[in-house]
Amino acid sequence: MNLLRLIIVLSLFCQISFCQNSDFEEDIENLLNAVGGTKFWKDAKGFHMLEIAHYANLKLPLVREFWVDFQNPRILQKTYGNGANSTQALNIDNGWTITKGQLEVWDDEKVNNWKSFWPGIPTRIFHLLAIKDPHLSYLVKEDRIDFFIDNAFVVWISCDLNGNPVAYGRSNNHAETHFLGKIIKYGNLNLWDSAYEPGGQWWVQMIDYVLLNDFTIDFESNQ
Repeated sequence: MNLLRLIIVLSLFCQISFCQNSDFEEDIENLLNAVGGTKFWKDAKGFHMLEIAHYANLKLPLVREFWVDFQNPRILQKTYGNGANSTQALNIDNGWTITKGQLEVWDDEKVNNWKSFWPGIPTRIFHLLAIKDPHLSYLVKEDRIDFFIDNAFVVWISCDLNGNPVAYGRSNNHAETHFLGKIIKYGNLNLWDSAYEPGGQWWVQMIDYVLLNDFTIDFESNQ
C-alpha cells in the first residue's frame, strides 16, 4: 500500500511539474512572439539603438547611440548635445571615454559597473531565450519573469496578457523599475517606443533599433 501511494504521489508530482513547465514555456513563447519572433533574435549578434534621453537636470535632451554585443560584454555609446559630446566603450575587461579628443581610461570600478548591467539588458535576454542559451534560466512569477545567468539574478521583465514587455528592473526587490511605453514596429521587430523611471528624473524616446547579424564595430579607443 505504501509503495502504491508513493507511485501515485510521484505521478501527480510529475504531472504538476509538466504543467508548470508548459505554462512557463507558454509565457516565454508569448514574450518572444510579442517582440518579433524567435528567428530574428536567434540570428542576431548584437544591436544598434538610437534614442533621445531627457534628464530633469538638463535643459536640453541628449541624443545617444548604442552598439551592444550580445555574446561578449562590449558596449559602445556615443552622446551628442548639451556640450557633452563623447564616445565611451566597455571592451570586455577594459573601458575608455573620449571627450574633446582627450582619452580617459576607466578604472576597475567603472568597468565592473558597466559589466554588471550588460548581462541583463532586456533585448539581450530575448536573444538568449531564442538560442536557448544553457547559462540562462528563469522563474515565472505572478507579476514578472525573473532571469538568471549561471543562477545569478540579472533582470526581471513584466509583460501584459499578450506577452508585451511593460516594465523591467535589475533589482530583484523592485527597487529599480523602468516602465516601458507602447509597442511599435522597428522593421521586423516590435519594441517599446519609450522608457522612464517613476518620479520623472529621466525618460528616453527610442528613435530606431536594428538587430545586427554581422558585428564589425570597433570597441578599441585607437589612441
